Amino acid sequence: MVANSKSNNASVLVADTMDEFDLDTMNYALFSLETLTNVLFIFVVGVLFYVCIYQKSLHANFRATLFLAACGHLGGSVHRIILVSIRIVSIGKRDTPIVGQLYLLQITALYIAMFGWQFVIVERAIATVYSSKYEKHFAGFGVPTILCGIVLTMSALFLCISIFHLFAYFDFFFLGLQIVVVLVCFVAVSIMLVYNSSAYRSRHDSMLQLADRYQLDENVRVAKYLMPVAVNEVLVKFVYISLLAYSVFFTDIPLGHDTTHLSHAYDLLFAYQRMFFGLALTLRSDKFGRYKQREKRRVAAMMDDRVAASSSYFTDLKTMWA
Repeated sequence: MVANSKSNNASVLVADTMDEFDLDTMNYALFSLETLTNVLFIFVVGVLFYVCIYQKSLHANFRATLFLAACGHLGGSVHRIILVSIRIVSIGKRDTPIVGQLYLLQITALYIAMFGWQFVIVERAIATVYSSKYEKHFAGFGVPTILCGIVLTMSALFLCISIFHLFAYFDFFFLGLQIVVVLVCFVAVSIMLVYNSSAYRSRHDSMLQLADRYQLDENVRVAKYLMPVAVNEVLVKFVYISLLAYSVFFTDIPLGHDTTHLSHAYDLLFAYQRMFFGLALTLRSDKFGRYKQREKRRVAAMMDDRVAASSSYFTDLKTMWA
């Protein structure tokens, strides 16, 4: 694989095993595109971190798990930037010592991103099931600490399994696990959106208290907020499986040994996945929405002032020539 296409899906299925490869103009162009995307993502995820910290309209438990998932994606981008830079400087050599050392960062970021996203959905599922009690019984630092602790513990467990090769065919198991997690998260977000929307529409008939209505409204808003990312995760995984299937059934090159330009498709796919995650959750946030509304009001006020000034000017002219 030209640039360690395990970048966001650690697996021997796409492992780097070649000693070196030649870089042509297309390689440099694709490396540059991927690196530019990853660098831009760092700025985008910085804004997302700001949203996670200061957007009080989102529940603290949700913001904590989302922050952790974003940290995983950030680690993936940093890993790719460093790795691509080393590969270009080393004229494509794969076996530079630091490349092996970066593997730890790569799989750690991968596990945190995957389990972080999974527990973003778990937190929303808990909020849906305990809608009337959630704000009262699940407030404070206890719940986000537990959720983030579980994410980090599971990531550490999978990291140990990967490093020490504790289970045979673990990479195939993990690939299947990723597919299951992505599909289950998409189905869960869809169910939560439908259920909470239905409950919110019938709030008057069910005589819900104001606090319960607010919680339902939050559940609906957050489900809509997460839906684009959930859909994109499914699409990315479908494309990823399609690329693997193409390599297996239509090429004679063993997986992990591809030095053609096709190998860049994996890296660009995961760079796109991270960028979509950051942009979708940033641009659809209330913070960004309020900023856009302020800009619209500012522009509207400027236009009103110009219209008023123009009207006053022509009124003065009419008065002068009357």
